[in-house]
Amino acid sequence: MTTAPLRGALAALALSFARLAVAEGEEDLPLHLPEVVVPLPPREAAGDATASATVVEAARFEGEAKGVAELVATAPGVAVHDYGGLGKLATVSIRGSSADAVTVLLDGLVLNTAFGGGVDLSSIPRHWIDRIEVVRGAEGARYGAGAMGGVVNVVTRRAAAGAWSAQAAGGSFGTFTLSGDAAAGGEGWTGLAAASLDATAGDFPYLDDRLPSAANNPLDPRVRENNAGRLGGLLLKGDWRGLGGRFDALAQLSGARRRLPGWPAHATPDDRQEDGRAVAMVRHARRLGEGLSLSAEISGRLDRLDATLEEVPGEARQRGGAAGLRSEVTWLHGPGILTAGASAGLERIASESLGEARSRPELAAWIAEDVTFLGARLRVGPALRAERVADFGGLSAKLGATARLGGPFTARASAGRTFRAPSFAELYLEQGLLQPNPDLRPESAWSADGAVAVDGPAGFVSAGAFASLYQDLIVYEPGTERRLMPFNNAKASFRGLEIEAASAPLRELLGLSASVAYTFLQSETLRGGEQVLGREVSHRPRHRLYARLGVEGARAGAHAEVHWVSLQYQDAQSLVAIPETWLFSAGGFVRVLDRPDARLALEVKNLLDDRTLQDGFGNPLPSRAVMITVRLAQEGNAP
Repeated sequence: MTTAPLRGALAALALSFARLAVAEGEEDLPLHLPEVVVPLPPREAAGDATASATVVEAARFEGEAKGVAELVATAPGVAVHDYGGLGKLATVSIRGSSADAVTVLLDGLVLNTAFGGGVDLSSIPRHWIDRIEVVRGAEGARYGAGAMGGVVNVVTRRAAAGAWSAQAAGGSFGTFTLSGDAAAGGEGWTGLAAASLDATAGDFPYLDDRLPSAANNPLDPRVRENNAGRLGGLLLKGDWRGLGGRFDALAQLSGARRRLPGWPAHATPDDRQEDGRAVAMVRHARRLGEGLSLSAEISGRLDRLDATLEEVPGEARQRGGAAGLRSEVTWLHGPGILTAGASAGLERIASESLGEARSRPELAAWIAEDVTFLGARLRVGPALRAERVADFGGLSAKLGATARLGGPFTARASAGRTFRAPSFAELYLEQGLLQPNPDLRPESAWSADGAVAVDGPAGFVSAGAFASLYQDLIVYEPGTERRLMPFNNAKASFRGLEIEAASAPLRELLGLSASVAYTFLQSETLRGGEQVLGREVSHRPRHRLYARLGVEGARAGAHAEVHWVSLQYQDAQSLVAIPETWLFSAGGFVRVLDRPDARLALEVKNLLDDRTLQDGFGNPLPSRAVMITVRLAQEGNAP
């Protein structure tokens, strides 16, 4: 898994320069709500009804050429930093947090590694995803240390006997994708196998006013070079009911080979990297008695990354692995559900830059309640977790509540506190101009939010506010020998609003639906010199707006999207502005057969062909891209 490809490839240096109070800046991708049905999916991601959560159903974007990062970015409060299109690094930020402060799960298994740097969402194959659960706020009490900004749980497709699908797509910049899956089942068991392959040349045209004027001639733009990539994945999962309970098993492999083009003003024509991940899990659940059940899980993960870099002689190599045990008891007692559990794990990392291989143990114990009052009109969910990661320990806590106010109105609120242990890279890794600091302390976060929602026949509307405080944040500052060293010297606050709405008033008549999402984010640096104190945190725009209009019939459908990101700043002193951006996209499909469901789809991204788009570090983003997809699918019988 490429959880930290920038760190492994020395591009972490650029991220470190950009960090002010939260580790890295994020380029915002479209935010919108699914619009296929009303009401929207339940707000109970991973079983916590009091959480500020969004469930993104992948089926709502069937046939659209959207990767995992783009699906994640459909949730409010979320921003994705995309480094240049298909196969390139994409990390997620929630409510202004760094990528390090977001825990990313695959079917509940943690993908973050001790190397740090955040999880690369492009390393998760996108073709066999069922849904993505996005939980916002300090969620360490329920998901473990590191979930300061929130949690992203990618849930793979459920096995349904007799179901299968096959998809092929091709389009701009030498891009093509192939995927397929099939499920089988019998008395007491089901199984699913899925595979995917994505490839692109990545040679899109772009304009850059920092380059010589001749290169900015619209008739002769620059072309992104050394930007090709290939990604593949394999998924095997199944379940079996026997021996007094249920067994679930999962194995997932993914790998990529990518070219690393560098910055427009500093091309790296020979840089490249290869990375891979293997994850396996077996879980057993059984009933112990009336209202009492027990689950036990064993899991493991292997990661590798090899990079050839201009700045490093030879080849940079990273190897990692983790294994863990987890057990939880659930007790249904009258109006509530009480859960208590414990886990133990060990993670091991090897790198030439680290010298000898290093490992660290992790221990945790937790208890959580979900209880109803007033005839189930009020629901309260407290949670507490004690955790130790190597030499770092602490408590995470959360309290949330949901209330039915009458009619279609509901309200929810929650508050929590958690921490993040420093990564091995921050503690021990010698990396170019970066020095480690073994004296680092954990980062910590406090978060609170509340929202009111209206869910009725005309649609769904939710409006909420949030506030977060991040303390002892790790930032790189001048150390010795003109090098940079991480220190716990940053502190920042974030507060804002999240509004989402979806409606389909004419769906039965015209198949018409609409959705909109708006996020307001105000950030402030609370520690530092007078030139940065009180300034906005870099790469955090105040406003993001996404709107989508769709029309769908039995034989065809179409959609149009617009995304606006307001002005933001590239530096800590709010002197270098990144202009606001508008991005338009559109697409549609035609259903050729009903059984199996056969569709031909077309999607156009960056419809107006804006060739000046850049990420927060000056890398050009793709110009107009067209993708044509052919998909065949047959539904099965889920157990």
